[in-house]
Amino acid sequence: MIALAAVAVAALVVGGRVVLGQEETAVGTEPQALPLQPGWRWEVYRNVQVQVPGNWEQSLWAGLKTPCDLDQTEPKPIVRRPGGAVLAMLEPCVNPKAPQQHVAPSLEFTGDQPGVVRYADGWTKETRRIGEQLVTVTSADDALRAELFATAGVVTDADGNGCDPASPSARNEIVRPPAHGGLTTVGEVASVSVCRYEEPRGPRPRDDRAPYDLALQASSRLTGPVAARLVRDLIAAPPGTGPTVTDQRACGDDPSGEVIVLRVDGSAHDQDVVYRYAGCRHNGTDDGTTLRQATSATAKAIFVGVHEPNGVRNVLHQLLYGPPGPVL
Repeated sequence: MIALAAVAVAALVVGGRVVLGQEETAVGTEPQALPLQPGWRWEVYRNVQVQVPGNWEQSLWAGLKTPCDLDQTEPKPIVRRPGGAVLAMLEPCVNPKAPQQHVAPSLEFTGDQPGVVRYADGWTKETRRIGEQLVTVTSADDALRAELFATAGVVTDADGNGCDPASPSARNEIVRPPAHGGLTTVGEVASVSVCRYEEPRGPRPRDDRAPYDLALQASSRLTGPVAARLVRDLIAAPPGTGPTVTDQRACGDDPSGEVIVLRVDGSAHDQDVVYRYAGCRHNGTDDGTTLRQATSATAKAIFVGVHEPNGVRNVLHQLLYGPPGPVL
């Protein structure tokens, strides 16, 4: 089931802008009542999903308080989710000025509080709470904003890309996926869901040594020849684990709090594959039957679009670009 937000709105004028407070109730609807619109795609963060036009860009830094002298508007339609490195020298703007001229619409998986802000140039920023997640849409088109929110919902099973909000294979410990025969017997590949999990943001569990579930950060789905080629490359990878870090000074937690779960939809059977790339030694793929190394070919098929990294560490640098430089 997907729970959608139905919102009752009451207006309040604040500082020359109209700010609307919201009272929220949950409305249930079946997932098949929300088919993917032609030319649109699913965007997912944690356990919330929403459809957006397929040509919208993807990035991080949702809700970033940029310096006051930087433009607060988006030059192109974009979806932003939390994350991304920020230079320490960039001091956030505590009281930013309202944008005078918006350029392109945006959707962010964040927000200050539920409500609506009307800007002088006719644009509107609306924030709604979908489950426990705030989602903000900024647009000049009221119909587009309503259309986006109409597709938003809480995921309790698999999302529109085929990924679960939480996976038993996505933990900060070595966990093998269920073996349904492995990759070599899946038959014809229909699609591969790419599910990226990371450490939950906020306070860590009380006992740092205790394993815990990782949170879904983003998902996508590969189809057709691209999906089939990825599975062939996964099978063709050398057996064993690897690569390992080239300098032990670059080691962090091992295994790390980042993992990809690939969900292969095959004509003979489905198969989950754990893809580890952020540890010191425990890297590579596992289809529940065979351990194989992570390779450049597989990494370059996975870390694209919404999964394109913002800065890379040692092993991922090896996979995507070649040997990293020395640790200073």
